[in-house]
Amino acid sequence: MLDAWDDAEDVTELRLRYPYFEQPHPLAFPVRGSYADREAEVTQPVEYVWPHSMGEIVTAVADAGLRIDFLHEFPFIFYPVLPFLEHRDGAWWLPAGQPGELPLSFSLKATKPVRA
Repeated sequence: MLDAWDDAEDVTELRLRYPYFEQPHPLAFPVRGSYADREAEVTQPVEYVWPHSMGEIVTAVADAGLRIDFLHEFPFIFYPVLPFLEHRDGAWWLPAGQPGELPLSFSLKATKPVRA
């Protein structure tokens, strides 16, 4: 869900900009650094991204024959993917006082069933 929000540098609040659900063609974005270091030098001028909904991800795991042990969602993320996120407690969060909440990251554990 996080990738559907507007990530332009001048954005100060949640605003939808990109599709949440899977699309037939990738979205193209100019590259500026990496998610870990916005100032990092990169050689590719464009990156291509295919959105994947939570349903698509979980279904792909199940279709691969894996058992889903858990799916956890968190109100924080470990890098500033949106310009208005606040850094606190070692992670990036929606601004304090923001009405409502959204998951900013998740963890999924799946295991391959043991065949006897």
